[in-house]
Amino acid sequence: MAPSGQGATASRATAAQPAWARLTLGITLCVAIAAVALAAGAKMPLIGAPLIAIAIGVMITNGLRGPLRIPTLRIGEVSKYALRGGIIVLGASLDIGDIVKTGWDSLPLLIITIAAGLICALGLGKAMGIDWRMRCLIGMGTTICGASAIAALAPVIRAKAEEIAYAVTVIFFFNMVAVFLFPALGHMMGLSDAGFGLWAGTAVNDTSAVVAAGFAYSQDAGTAATIVKLTRTTLIIPLVVGFGLAMPWLDPADTSKSTSLGKRVFDAIPMFIVAFLGAAVLKSLGLFGSYAGDIQVIGRCILVVALAAVGLQGHWRAFVGAGTKPLVLGFLTWLAVAGTSLLLQAWTKTL
Repeated sequence: MAPSGQGATASRATAAQPAWARLTLGITLCVAIAAVALAAGAKMPLIGAPLIAIAIGVMITNGLRGPLRIPTLRIGEVSKYALRGGIIVLGASLDIGDIVKTGWDSLPLLIITIAAGLICALGLGKAMGIDWRMRCLIGMGTTICGASAIAALAPVIRAKAEEIAYAVTVIFFFNMVAVFLFPALGHMMGLSDAGFGLWAGTAVNDTSAVVAAGFAYSQDAGTAATIVKLTRTTLIIPLVVGFGLAMPWLDPADTSKSTSLGKRVFDAIPMFIVAFLGAAVLKSLGLFGSYAGDIQVIGRCILVVALAAVGLQGHWRAFVGAGTKPLVLGFLTWLAVAGTSLLLQAWTKTL
């Protein structure tokens, strides 16, 4: 229903403001939420600022969405740039050797869990009668990195806009569940910081949710989860190539031309990960001196701002159109990835 009266006037007035002004208002709102979350997190360390920031954002967008004109405040951009910026700043507090070791050690587990998730999504999805493009999008989003992976794969398989929106909604739903469920399950199972970081980094869908769940568990778990997740994100590239090469078998009837595979692969490279590694190299060279601890605090504060923006995008109506079958497939794929990760860690005694 369209807004009326004073509400409609205020909405038009907000939308008519320059783009920079609306972005500034969005940043201000997210910073204010983050400040409250950080203060509350200091009083409730078992919950933590990341979860509180998302919870406040969700409550605001579902209770005050109209009065605050949230759809006009470019919250998506705040989330994207704050998340990437926070991760890059976090890199400036880490040693490149530790990053390489954590990423390399997690690679076998990542490959196995990704394979388990894709087999589940493509196989079970076919048995459930779900369209092959939807199966691919849900499988990629669950096993790699949520909306970013879906966006990277969509042009390769020539997915329709409604299919992309459908898949992103399914993935976002389980992101929200994971943020609150994983830390509680981790404490219940008595996982170590490293074990939880590896589990969250391999089994939670989106980078923002991994950061939130990891740092809600502990500082060390959050750092480990972030590194594992970034390693997992780089696997977008070989999977995009794989899906591109498999297109003649996935959809033999579709002979339409599209962007070259080489360009799609280049576009899929997450440049913020390159910047993250560059910042870590500078730190390892001693260019930040004794400020690494302060930089880590700054990075975490920026990430809380990003997570406030994630919460502000969690409007319940976004889940209504997702339907039952894709939700069930998303859940089963997520369960396959999370369960495989835990089983392998238990077998290798890394929990």
